[in-house]
Amino acid sequence: MIPATLLCLFAAGCGTQVEKYQGQTSRDDVENMGLNNEVTMEDENPRSVNKVGHTWGLKQDREMAKTAAQQLEGVTVKRVIMEADQIWVTVDVAGEDDMSDEERDEWKEQIGQAVYKAVPRYDIHVKIK
Repeated sequence: MIPATLLCLFAAGCGTQVEKYQGQTSRDDVENMGLNNEVTMEDENPRSVNKVGHTWGLKQDREMAKTAAQQLEGVTVKRVIMEADQIWVTVDVAGEDDMSDEERDEWKEQIGQAVYKAVPRYDIHVKIK
């Protein structure tokens, strides 16, 4: 009788340690995966524009895209157009009249990468005029 009672008490004591088990995941943990740390139900997505403020927004993104493209030597930005998650950057490149198609594509890739590093939430399209 005493061993059975001790066995029951031991089993009940082990059951309370389950929540501290390192691999334990609760239903709330699973439901909240991917949500930000603020008390909101919005997803963290670097490509979404939903918290516009003084430090960033459409105007600031347009200016950052322009600045990033113009940092490349010989590049002058003529126009930056933004629509939803797309951004079109039209540029002049020094010596563009004498460029081959491969050189133009290389310049477009370099400019696109520079703009993407500045504003990664957009699909970048570069046009050399």
